[in-house]
Amino acid sequence: MNDLTTTVLSADHYGDASVLSFVKGELPAPGPQQVVVDVQAAGINPIDARRMTGEFRHSALPQYFGTEFAGVIAAVGSAVSDWKVGDAVLGSGDGFTHATRIVVPAANLVAKPAGLAWEVAGSLAGVGQTASTILRELALQPGQWLLIHGGSGGVGSITIQLAKALGIHVVATASAANQDYLRQLGALPVVYGDGVLERIKAVHAGPFDAAVDMAGSPEAIEVSLALVPESGHIGSIAGKPVSSPRVKAMWVKRNVADLQRVVDGVAKGEFNWEVSRAYPFSDARQAYADILQGHTRGKSVLLFDKVGSGA
Repeated sequence: MNDLTTTVLSADHYGDASVLSFVKGELPAPGPQQVVVDVQAAGINPIDARRMTGEFRHSALPQYFGTEFAGVIAAVGSAVSDWKVGDAVLGSGDGFTHATRIVVPAANLVAKPAGLAWEVAGSLAGVGQTASTILRELALQPGQWLLIHGGSGGVGSITIQLAKALGIHVVATASAANQDYLRQLGALPVVYGDGVLERIKAVHAGPFDAAVDMAGSPEAIEVSLALVPESGHIGSIAGKPVSSPRVKAMWVKRNVADLQRVVDGVAKGEFNWEVSRAYPFSDARQAYADILQGHTRGKSVLLFDKVGSGA
């Protein structure tokens, strides 16, 4: 493959979505165990937008964004035997998947089911593997109770459904507008905000065996500490400092078997999955600005078959 040009979403300083720019450049040739992918869709995670603002000041500048994608293989490394040019795939990248073309490890890929829309396929790798990591580390058993703060977002949506498939009871918080959505996913819904502790107790009077904070609010941690006994587990994927040693920060552990389970479940209709909005790549600034507004349901996705003049 001779053409290794790409257009990458980048920011050379921190700020709101106006700092984002489209940078054209050359990709390195794929290594022996790598592939080149022409990206068709890439999910946007809240942490992408939070990094853009400078919340995580350790992020080197310039910044590049995105950790998941779906696309078509354009070239393969010399030692890659499981994939070929033209294969439709999805998977995880290394922090720069918001680009028209990327180089990624072949081991990070799974096949895209033919009936799965690009925007759906491009939004699953991060949430699928993160939700699986959460449940593995919480080590809950059938019949136990899990509290999820911020259950209507991407990771929350899949975590609820994976937990229910394991026979775990789930109570989840979200905005008033997303209560019916949580119910459809199989959770007992609760509106977050002032008085949430009492509302949770009204839904489930007994203690919880575990809780996970996906919202990043001090209230979520306080409520979890009040409802989960010392013998239980409390985790957070919010990426924010916590005040209690009882709260464990959780980070995704990539596992393609976990991803395959979620992809198969969505493709077969076993799991409900919602892409809240798909944006052309040229509208990435608007997409990031919307992400920062919060109250997300499911995922937002960039589509690369609609690249406009802005990119």
